[in-house]
Amino acid sequence: MRKIVWGILILALLYLIGMLIIFLIQRKFYYLPPDETGTPIAPPIGMAQVTNTSSLGHDVMAWWAPPADGGDVVVYFHGNGSAVIQGGFLYQDMMMAGLGVLAAEYPGYPRSSGTPSEANIIAAAEAHYEFLISQGIRSENIHLYGTSLGAGVAAQLASRKQVGSLILEAPFYSMVDMIKLRLPIYGFRPLVRDKYESYRALESVDVPLLWIHGTVDQVIPIEEGRRLYDGYTGPKSQYVISGGTHQNLWISGGRERIIAFLTDVRP
Repeated sequence: MRKIVWGILILALLYLIGMLIIFLIQRKFYYLPPDETGTPIAPPIGMAQVTNTSSLGHDVMAWWAPPADGGDVVVYFHGNGSAVIQGGFLYQDMMMAGLGVLAAEYPGYPRSSGTPSEANIIAAAEAHYEFLISQGIRSENIHLYGTSLGAGVAAQLASRKQVGSLILEAPFYSMVDMIKLRLPIYGFRPLVRDKYESYRALESVDVPLLWIHGTVDQVIPIEEGRRLYDGYTGPKSQYVISGGTHQNLWISGGRERIIAFLTDVRP
């Protein structure tokens, strides 16, 4: 009997140690900034690199293309394993549609100081937003577009600042729910350091929303995005891409649908 008790205690101790280790290093699993090696990538023609300083003291870069005649601007937030320097084709497509673009970087990602965390990234997103205001862009002309993790960032920013519309591509319901899905043994809410509770953020948002998801997304299942979309009470539309994965939505019809949506919601 004593051996059984000791065995249980040892297993419990090992479990607690494992949970502590995961708690301390979890951000390394879901923030994956790519290395910038070789010749530095320049912004696409028509864009310039700017640096904005967050309220937490981090200098975060962005690629910026002003709109014609003070018109509409899309603020793009990328996924956890991407970077601003990798999305030139997307920015060019939006610029060709007559839109201004601000491709927003995160702390700890290429050409930006700090380390990535929910608090640091949201503070950086607010700094990017305030940069647009300083450029004379009206809040109703600012449209937030986030992909994957970036959708969580966009949802949080929309709950804090006035914007014209919100585009969520392959979003999750919350980071807690994603961890429960991928690592059920660890999905206890207090243990998740960066919760990105998009569903809570959207409770205070009432702007036109477009949700885009692929039916065969193996990273963030479409059911996660569906839960978020179904719970949104503001004006909304959806575009589900049959056969769409986590990475190919822009080139599988997403580009046309997003640009059409932005055309419709312009003031």
